[in-house]
Amino acid sequence: MNEIDSDGFKNQSQGSTAVVFFYTPLCGTCKLAQQMMEHVEKIYDGFLFYKANINQVPDVAKKEKIESVPCLKLYKNGQVMETIYAFHSIPSLLKKLHPSLKQFIKTNK
Repeated sequence: MNEIDSDGFKNQSQGSTAVVFFYTPLCGTCKLAQQMMEHVEKIYDGFLFYKANINQVPDVAKKEKIESVPCLKLYKNGQVMETIYAFHSIPSLLKKLHPSLKQFIKTNK
């Protein structure tokens, strides 16, 4: 996942599709969720996932109404399509993200 700041967030969230993982560095649950997201990212070849430390982007956290971390938001054409706070498993994340990201699925050719 690529780290983004406030300016990067504004640019990426307005694009056609973007996934942003919000976290804090000292959050243990965030570390586990980030590991899950790294596995999910490998499945979607050609799609960039982003992460944002809410301590570094408090304006974004406030605007996006981040209630807690970890938090994953899926944006499509600048609109929030999905907000995930519960990182149960990789399959549960895939189930929620797949309808929007299926064109990026990695295939073994």
